[in-house]
Amino acid sequence: MQLLYALFALSLLFILSPFNTIYGQEKIQLDTSECIRKKGNVKQIYYKDGTVNRSAPTMQPDFTLFLFGDVGNPHCAEAVNNHFYSKLLKHETESTVLFLGDNVYPNGIPYKSGKKKEIAQAKLKVHLNELVDYTHRAYFLAGNHDYHKVFKSPKRIVAQQQLISSFNKKSKGEIAFRPLDQAGNMVELIELNPRIGLITMDSEWAIKKINKRKKIQKLFREPLRNALKQSEKYEYLIIAAHHPMYTVGDHGHEKLFIASEDLHRKKYLKFINEIVPNLPSGVKVIYAAGHDHSIQYIKLDGFAQIISGSGSKSNHIIEGNIPSDSLNIALKNRLADKKLMRKRSRFKTALNKLEFGTNYKGYVQLEFYNNDVEGVWMKVLALEDEVKQVYSNKIF
Repeated sequence: MQLLYALFALSLLFILSPFNTIYGQEKIQLDTSECIRKKGNVKQIYYKDGTVNRSAPTMQPDFTLFLFGDVGNPHCAEAVNNHFYSKLLKHETESTVLFLGDNVYPNGIPYKSGKKKEIAQAKLKVHLNELVDYTHRAYFLAGNHDYHKVFKSPKRIVAQQQLISSFNKKSKGEIAFRPLDQAGNMVELIELNPRIGLITMDSEWAIKKINKRKKIQKLFREPLRNALKQSEKYEYLIIAAHHPMYTVGDHGHEKLFIASEDLHRKKYLKFINEIVPNLPSGVKVIYAAGHDHSIQYIKLDGFAQIISGSGSKSNHIIEGNIPSDSLNIALKNRLADKKLMRKRSRFKTALNKLEFGTNYKGYVQLEFYNNDVEGVWMKVLALEDEVKQVYSNKIF
């Protein structure tokens, strides 16, 4: 009996410890400092017209696309993960999940064996262990942290691809790292169904290589233009990449010299300029991204952009023209110039065209209906006091 009590006490101690978690059959050591909010301590939510939830159609959608970005610290968002997979594995109609990059924080999966690799793999396995029972398609895209936040290493992408591939072999559906092009292209066109096309891109590779003329021409620019041309046959086109083209979050306005991942950088802008002028006419386009740790819906002329980047982290957003707390700190320390910031055309456009934004942790659900009257609906499921729907609106 004493032995049973001792075993019970040890097991209880392990369960309650904030530094240990079991993912699958693996015990790993966690760094709980990863879960501390460093920016945007105040929860923020913004509705352009004051409408929280429009009444969505009562019928089942013909196709559902889940957008789940920046999920790389899953132990920091257990409630969101539990809600997501509970819904996903019960979902009856045809669907696909897009993981929009930064799948493993802080530095992707090391290529060489060791404790750091085991911890990194365990973070991704939180999702992979659930996805093996998903009967449809789940695609992972690369983010800047998947390469390593400082020392960009393609080998870390290979390590992530290999782990995902190993789980695909035992999956009931498909689990894949995209783009997965045999020619090594950084762009891939995938048909989700006869009405919906999907273009996946490795935007981190493209931004870092944008000045390498031969590589960017062969592996990014030509494949992208071909994919956009071929997508003219679809009614809807999803363009998915880690980096957004507009944002009211950190990456849209900061002015730090070392912030190479911010939108106003020359290489980043060159990446954007490869996309916008070549968007197919007559096609309803949704650009889906992560990168900023928030959920944003920005409705632009000709296409909609959705950021779903709060899968495990959350930073501030900006409501209207009012800077958030962390931006004020930057201004006071002369790290950002308010007048210059307001002149940045893409940041200004994002402010003016923002329909919805929140820094609650969560994900986005896009529902497509064959009935043109119903069109496409966007739903945001996010953690306020509990995980619930905080926004619903028709976007097309």
